[in-house]
Amino acid sequence: MDKVSRFYFAQSGSPGTHLALRWKGRVRYTVPRNAVAREACWKVFCPGKLEYPLRAMASVPWLLGSTGCIESKRLTSVREAIGQEAGESSCRAGTPGVWSKDTILLLDKRSTEPLYIVKAGAGEAVDLLLLNEANWLRTLRDRFSLSDCVPEFVVHCSGSELSFVAERPVTGEVGVEFGESHVNFLRAFQEQSRQRVRFEESRLYRSLHSRIRDLEGLLSVAWRNRLEMGMRRIEESFSGSPILLVAAHNDFTQWNIRVERGIARVFDWEYADYEQLPLMDPLHFDLMPMALQRSSIARMLEALRKTLRNCRNWHGEEYCCKPEMQALAYLMNLCTLYLWSNRGISESDSVTDSYAGMIDHLCLS
Repeated sequence: MDKVSRFYFAQSGSPGTHLALRWKGRVRYTVPRNAVAREACWKVFCPGKLEYPLRAMASVPWLLGSTGCIESKRLTSVREAIGQEAGESSCRAGTPGVWSKDTILLLDKRSTEPLYIVKAGAGEAVDLLLLNEANWLRTLRDRFSLSDCVPEFVVHCSGSELSFVAERPVTGEVGVEFGESHVNFLRAFQEQSRQRVRFEESRLYRSLHSRIRDLEGLLSVAWRNRLEMGMRRIEESFSGSPILLVAAHNDFTQWNIRVERGIARVFDWEYADYEQLPLMDPLHFDLMPMALQRSSIARMLEALRKTLRNCRNWHGEEYCCKPEMQALAYLMNLCTLYLWSNRGISESDSVTDSYAGMIDHLCLS
C-alpha cells in the first residue's frame, strides 16, 4: 500500500474507489470514481481554472496518470465521529506548511448531496486553528442575527495525530463583488463585538509583537526595517486613548463566502479573533485576490483607496478613524502571519511581495 495523501492510499492490484489527481507534482484533489459524486465535488470546492485539467484527469485516468486509491483508517475515524449517514468522500489538499490541513467533503448516502465539510490535519498549530474555528461556530450560531450566516457546527476532535472539525456546508453563489450582503453581515458581526480598548493592550497588538519577536534573526534586512518602521507608525497613531476595536474574520474573501437571497454565509473561521480594527475584513476582501494575482502596487493602492472611501459610506466615520493607519495595520498583520508561518522566508510569495510595497508607501506617506 502506498500513501497518496493524508486520508487515502493506493493498493496494488486494485483500481480503487477514488482517484488522486496530481498537479505540479502534488496531489491536489482526491475524488470518487463515481461521476455523480464527482460533480458534487467540483460544485462545492470550486477549483477555478484548475477544474478543466482536473476533470480531464478524472475522465481518462489511464491516459493522464491519475492514481487509483481507497480511504485510509484516518478517514474511517472521521466517519465514526460524524455518523453513518455520510457516503462518498472527496478531498482537497491544503497548502504545505505549518498550518496545512485538508478539506474533506462527505455526501449523503441516499441523495449524493453535500452533507458535511470536514477540515482535518495534524500538529499543534493546526489543532489550535481548528479549535478556534469550532469555538467561533458555536458562539455565532447562538446569536440570532448571525445564526443564518455561518455553518452549522457538527463535531470537533482534538489530538496529536489527527485534529478535525466537521460542519454543514453552506449554500449560495460566490459573491465576487463586495456588496450589500457583505456590508450587512459585517455590521451585525462587528456591532456585537465592538469595544474601546487601548491599542497597546489589545489582542492585535500582542499578536503583532509576538510574531515579530519570534521572527528575530530570521528576516532579511529589508523586512526587519520594514516591520520596525510599520510598527512605529501604527503605535504613534493608535497608542494612548482607547480606540474602537471589533471582531474580525481575518480571512474574509470571496472564496470563503456564499451569497443566497441577500444573505452572506461566511465560513473558514480558523483565523478569527477579537480586538481587531474595523477595516481589516473589507480590506482583505478587496486586496487579497489582487495580491495572489501579483497586481501592480499602483493598482493595489488605487483599490485600497477605493475600499477606504466605500467603507466610510457604508460604516461611517467612527469605524473609519485613521483609515490609512488601519490599512497599514492590516498589511502588517497579514505579512507577519505569513512570514511567521514560513520562518521568515518571503521570496516567491506573492502576498508578502505585493504587500511589502504597500507597507513602504503607507509608512512614507
